[in-house]
Amino acid sequence: MSVSRFVVLALLAVLPACRNSAKANPGDDAAVAKVVHPPRVARPGETLADIEKSKVSLAIIKDRDEANPVTATMMLRDGAVAIDGPNGSTARLSIDVMTFDTTIPIRNERVKKFFFETSGIGWDTIELVIPKIPDEVVKSLKDTRAVTKAKVTADVKLHGKSKQLELTVDAGYRPDGSLWVKSSGPFQAKASDFGLTDNLQRLSSICMHDSIDDGVKVDVALEFPAAAK
Repeated sequence: MSVSRFVVLALLAVLPACRNSAKANPGDDAAVAKVVHPPRVARPGETLADIEKSKVSLAIIKDRDEANPVTATMMLRDGAVAIDGPNGSTARLSIDVMTFDTTIPIRNERVKKFFFETSGIGWDTIELVIPKIPDEVVKSLKDTRAVTKAKVTADVKLHGKSKQLELTVDAGYRPDGSLWVKSSGPFQAKASDFGLTDNLQRLSSICMHDSIDDGVKVDVALEFPAAAK
């Protein structure tokens, strides 16, 4: 086989990894979903999140194509909120990086392996903590059962690095007592804030993109069931 023909065949093998929209090996992600994690435990005053109904959505710009971002979702591994609990008003989320899903299995695996480096100990989750929900937000939820465009400060830990992010969220109680929380609009997280610039460049090179933007647009949609009576 000539060298030039070998190079062409090699490129054809790599290109589908991040460009082809067809699913490959659908069973790969199913194996990840079978991993058993420790039981979830609510702290005093907390309501555990419904991890089946809650999700985080991402929009990632590649090749400077803002009109056609790569979209992905991630599910929670854990999460809870305490509205005026004995230890204050707090919230915490553990986002499961292993559930990263763009609907293209081979792309999912490359992002987890080369960008998030999920083989690292403790690097398979993104931890988000709101150590204090503002008093005015708690008051609005108590008085009117809803709040819009509430500003909260979250401590986010990813890949061993921590960063404070300012979030704007809407929230409200349904008639059955369940609580929903969602971002008022996408907020931006940057790979560079978590020491992931080199990983981003490596992923871009492996996937043969001209570029992948440093900033990622993030939306959250969370569900908390009504407290048991």
